[in-house]
Amino acid sequence: MRAFIAFVLAVFAWASFGSAHAGPASPLRTNLQFDEDSPYALVVFEAEPNVVGPPWRLNMLAFDPETREWTYGPLRGWSRFEQIGPGASGRQFYAGLVRPGGVYAINGMSAQGHWRACFNGGAKAFALQTGAVNYIGLIDPNPTLRQITEQMAPIASGAVFLFDTPRVAYTPATERPNWEADVSAYIAQTFPRVRARVVAPEPMDVTFNRGRSSIAGEICEKY
Repeated sequence: MRAFIAFVLAVFAWASFGSAHAGPASPLRTNLQFDEDSPYALVVFEAEPNVVGPPWRLNMLAFDPETREWTYGPLRGWSRFEQIGPGASGRQFYAGLVRPGGVYAINGMSAQGHWRACFNGGAKAFALQTGAVNYIGLIDPNPTLRQITEQMAPIASGAVFLFDTPRVAYTPATERPNWEADVSAYIAQTFPRVRARVVAPEPMDVTFNRGRSSIAGEICEKY
């Protein structure tokens, strides 16, 4: 019973933190004050417009590439970007905060909160710097969303995982023309009180093991 209560509290904290700190249309406050002395890392990515249909969500979790284990806790070491698209007419920027800095990996992508593609077979990770705007590149959600809609049941209760999905369709900053000027313009317009340098962490190819929960069975995260 004690373990179950701890699990419920952790899930509640996870949900509360994620909705407050990341997501579409930047729920981060527009008066966010952020500079080189901040203990947080500001994460920015671009997304191609969602043409498949269901809104999607992206998870970034603190990760140790050497042990291939997640290092996040219930209240720190992760960021969730909620309910992205559809409806965007073109590429859009999204921003979130993580604490502490360090290596974070894109754990998975989900559609409508139930159907989840787990990138355990191949993920992208980044060394995020505190006190900096970390632009991690351009993500195209459509190949993964198509895989979810084609391979998973249309009705689900709770989370249903699609494991071993390919790495997210991704373009690194170095292959995105004029990225630094465009990210700087986005930050200046959306978060005018952010005073921090813009960096582009080099992407790393990593893999991780599936987790296991005594309640849900195999899961994409650690239990």
